[in-house]
Amino acid sequence: MKRSFLITSIVAILAVILAPSATLAISESTLDFYDRNGIYYYNPDGFSEGCYAGLGSYDGVTTAGLTDLQAAFIDTYHGIAAELSAEYGIPWETVVAQGIIESASGTSNFARERNNFFGIGAFDSNPNAAKSYSSPQEGWKGYYENIEKTSTYRQHGAFNYSNDPYGYLVAIKAAGYASDPNYVQKVGEYIKAIENRAKEKGWALSSENTSPVVSSSTGLSSPTSLGLHGCSSSTYGNGDINKTALDLSWPDRSHAFDDPNPAYKKALDEVGLSNYGEKNVQIGASCDAFVATVLRFSGADPNVVCCGAANMLKYFATHPDLYEEIPNLDNSSNLQPGDIRVRPDHIELFVVDESGTGRIASASKGDRTADHARDFYANSEYRVFRFKGFNK
Repeated sequence: MKRSFLITSIVAILAVILAPSATLAISESTLDFYDRNGIYYYNPDGFSEGCYAGLGSYDGVTTAGLTDLQAAFIDTYHGIAAELSAEYGIPWETVVAQGIIESASGTSNFARERNNFFGIGAFDSNPNAAKSYSSPQEGWKGYYENIEKTSTYRQHGAFNYSNDPYGYLVAIKAAGYASDPNYVQKVGEYIKAIENRAKEKGWALSSENTSPVVSSSTGLSSPTSLGLHGCSSSTYGNGDINKTALDLSWPDRSHAFDDPNPAYKKALDEVGLSNYGEKNVQIGASCDAFVATVLRFSGADPNVVCCGAANMLKYFATHPDLYEEIPNLDNSSNLQPGDIRVRPDHIELFVVDESGTGRIASASKGDRTADHARDFYANSEYRVFRFKGFNK
């Protein structure tokens, strides 16, 4: 069976072939899904260690913490990417950031010998199947064509974010582009560096295009245009669980179970839950779907499982790299906005609203859609988990 990996060196290929179970954290059924839909995705375990050597990180100065190689790569290809982005409706900053990582700033064999900056067409069983392009322009165009022709990216709203590099990144990650759980964070750091270099050079940014973007397949406006807390409006990648939960839920309980906040209804589409599972999940009248949507849509954890509170509880407990379990006290003194309270039959979020009041944001299966109308209440049956990433 084909497995779509980004192959950057023979060393990496042999490592994956000889010891796939040692690093591969992706199921056979998931790989089947990728193959059936022709999805190309990035997997860091396919890289040799050397591919990460010398990668810079943003440090807040005008040089953006980039190495000379990375800066040269951006300067060389930003024009091509920006031109194609205008044609396809994809933010160029994200694509260039992906190119830095996936081609080792243009030094990978595929990039040098085949103008293939994204490993398109390569499989671990046949790395030589990687596509060859006649020019760098064609190689970059191959990325855009791949995104356009793969239906799952459109279904996850990738084309709703032409002016939001971070929102686009979260959308394609949720659609299955990357198996690396830290992919959004890694690429996002480079997006920020690229944005700073663009300002230094006087290049036009995708975020400067403020006209609403509409997906031709769903007719949904971009969440940014809806006034939601989009990724570009706060510290990297949004990750703001609290703000997203408030944006997606009603402030009161005057709404019927099948009358979700319009922002929540659109977010269900964005994260792929509006056509998943039972009707309560699809219409937003389910506690697990609400919390999963918030975590995915905010970009905090695009891979969080859904649905079933018991399944989510197990996920949080078995991912200590992402979630820290904290004591469940009889008051909210140790809680932070965005903390998750979960028991086998229910899950909810602790949030702090605009007035500074601690509340519970939740929905209830077949009973009510998401709201944040209830004040905090103590309940010893819950376990409490905190996302350890970039929640605000």
